[in-house]
Order: sequence, then structure tokens, then C-alpha cells
Amino acid sequence: MRVTNSMMSNRLLTNINRNLGLLDKYNTQGSTGKKIQVPSDDPIIASRSLKFRTMLSETEQYAKNASDATSWIDATETVFVNMNNILEDMKGLMTQGANDTYTTEDRKKILTEYNSLLEQLEQELNSDYMGRNLFSGFRTDIKPIIKDNNGNNILNPEIYGQRGQLPIDGQYIEVQVGAGITVPINSLATDIYNQNDFNALRGGVSGNTTEFKRIMDVLDSKVDVTLPDGSTKRWNQMTEEEKLAWEKDPANDIRGMMERTIKTIEDYQGKLSTQETDVGVRSKRVELVQTRLEDDKLNYKNVMSENEDVNVAEVMMNLNAANAAYMASLNVGMKITQTTLADYLR
Repeated sequence: MRVTNSMMSNRLLTNINRNLGLLDKYNTQGSTGKKIQVPSDDPIIASRSLKFRTMLSETEQYAKNASDATSWIDATETVFVNMNNILEDMKGLMTQGANDTYTTEDRKKILTEYNSLLEQLEQELNSDYMGRNLFSGFRTDIKPIIKDNNGNNILNPEIYGQRGQLPIDGQYIEVQVGAGITVPINSLATDIYNQNDFNALRGGVSGNTTEFKRIMDVLDSKVDVTLPDGSTKRWNQMTEEEKLAWEKDPANDIRGMMERTIKTIEDYQGKLSTQETDVGVRSKRVELVQTRLEDDKLNYKNVMSENEDVNVAEVMMNLNAANAAYMASLNVGMKITQTTLADYLR
């Protein structure tokens, strides 16, 4: 076969370009740290990389969901801790009031402080996390405890289902922390504090009001007291004998009410403890899920690295080899292109 200078030159250029392409390939791999730059470089690596990135993205989203769930549950646990502390203070006040050495005026002061703590206890149910109420089910924009027209705490009918409203029973907010895995993160106000608890912590119900409120209204001279002779007077108008007679009436036994309230508080603490245990179980579950998700993230990143990242030592070796081949092809080409037809006509 006849070989011409043109054929040699073309083949030389082809080989030089091939060597230059390899040099560029290994140079790009070394500078980017990646095996491929576009999917066409290696479709198998590209498809596996896409799959791993999708799995990593899902895991990171699940981890974010788990983190949000942990924050919500932590906020709930903080509320329960505060409520328990308040209940202990309330029980301490009732223990003092049940002491025989205290007078009615002393017990009035104790009841005033007790009612203040009770109001604070109920306000804990209005706690929120990032603007969403913790205990209102799906209706996170509504508070479980509201004020009536007289400024007294009442249970919100929109939460507790009073006055024709539906209760929030069963409205548990669930967060997805894995493929097909959801965790309920909220506790419901209806499970934590209901109308019976509301009345019991106020000494029970007397007619249309609670016992403690009835007693305080009398001692604050807000209502009339019916005397044995049928006449009515306010507390500040009554004589000491009339006050003593009123105090001896079993229906007005403030000390007995306070003594009974101690047991009521203890019973409610037990109920709250059950709810707190449930939250603790959820917290532990989310914590375990978070640990697994962090391990999954690390594993996916390792697999991605093995699939995409280059071996730097291998790339440097290939780069040096490609550079040597390229330089050799240039040197050979230089010697070939120096020969012309004039060299054969001498």
C-alpha cells in the first residue's frame, strides 16, 4: 500500500489529538475530583449517581422532618415540666391552707395565690412552637384556653367541642420520618386537661360556679350572704359572730375544700405523668430514627464518593503517562514533518 506524506500527517494529527484528549480527560478528573463530567462519559456511573443523589435527598428531608418533630416534642416536654412545677406549688399552698392554725383571711390570701397559679397552669396549654399551638390538634391557630366576658379562663368550645362544636379528638399531627414511617408529635388538650379537671382543681362545682370562686366572691364582698334570720349582707358588713356562723356551715368549710384539693392535685399529677410518659416514648422513637437517618446519610455519601470520585493517585499516574505519550507524539511528529521531497532530490 502506498503511504503518502499526507496520510502520515493525518495519522499523526489523529494520534496527537487522541493523546491530547486523554491528557485533557485526566487533567479534568484531577482538577474536579470526579470520574465523569457529562452523562455520556459513562452512562452507568451517571445513572447510579442520579439514584444515589435521589436517595440522599430523601434521607436529608426525612432527617429535617425528624429534627422538626424533635423540636416540637421537646417544646411539649418543657410545658409538662412547667405544669408539674406549678402543680407542686399549688399542692404546697393547699397543704398550708389545710392547717388548722390558719384563719379565714389567711386562707383567702392562699386562695388568691392558688388561683393565680391555676391560671398560669392553664396558660401553659396555650404554648406554641413557631406560631403553632402545641395542643390544639389540626387547629394550631386556636388556643385551648380563652377568656370569657368577665376575664376568667374557660375551655375553648372550638377545641373541647362545647356549644355544638366538634372536639379535636383524634387530631394527631404525624410527621413522615422514613418511607412509610410516620410519628405523631402532638398531644391533645382534651387528653391533658378537660372540664372535669377544670372544675376539680377549683374545688368542685357549686350551682353555676365553682366552690373556690363562690368562696372568693363572698370573701371579696361581691355577693350577698344569706343569714340565719333570712336577711342578706355582704362579708364586709357582717359581724364577727355572723362570719363565724358562716364559717361553721359545712358548705363553707374552706379548710376541708383545701384538704380535698390536695388529693385532686395528686390525681391530676398522675394523669399528667401518663401524658408525659407517652411524649417520652415518642421522643425516644424519633431519636432512634434520627440516629438511623444520620447513618444512612453517611453511607449514601460514601457510596456516592466511591461511584463518582476519582482515585487521586491513579489519576496522577494516568496523567503523567498521558503527558509522556503526548510529548512523545509531538517529538515524533516533529521529526516526521522535517522530511520533505527536497531531501530526496539532492
